[in-house]
Amino acid sequence: MIRKSFTFLLQLIIALILVGVLHYGVLFANEWPISFTDMTWAYFLNLALAYGIYFAMLQFAAQQSKHLGFLFLIGSALKFVAYFVILQPIFSRDGSLSKTEFFYFFIPYLTCLIAETLALVKLLREIDQPNNS
Repeated sequence: MIRKSFTFLLQLIIALILVGVLHYGVLFANEWPISFTDMTWAYFLNLALAYGIYFAMLQFAAQQSKHLGFLFLIGSALKFVAYFVILQPIFSRDGSLSKTEFFYFFIPYLTCLIAETLALVKLLREIDQPNNS
């Protein structure tokens, strides 16, 4: 289990770095305003939440595999709560929320969501394998 969580964390970090560099490059190339600090917070928050959700799914997989989908959905809802409680006040400190600031959250959210979905599918297949043998 520790190996699976470390592998997922490493893959997630690599994916977020690649997407983050591309995201930053697009912002820079279009001369859109960039707040590296805000962007970093959004990427780090998504990384931490995605890893926490995956780790919880690994814990549940051994005992309650039929509830993994619900845990996944609760985790996605938790990310949106974190956005509204933590990031939106930071992004809106100037009185408005720009599209650029919204995408600071949404791009790493989408990246993590894809990674979590693929990891959940793989986890469910591994759980189902012993039953099919």
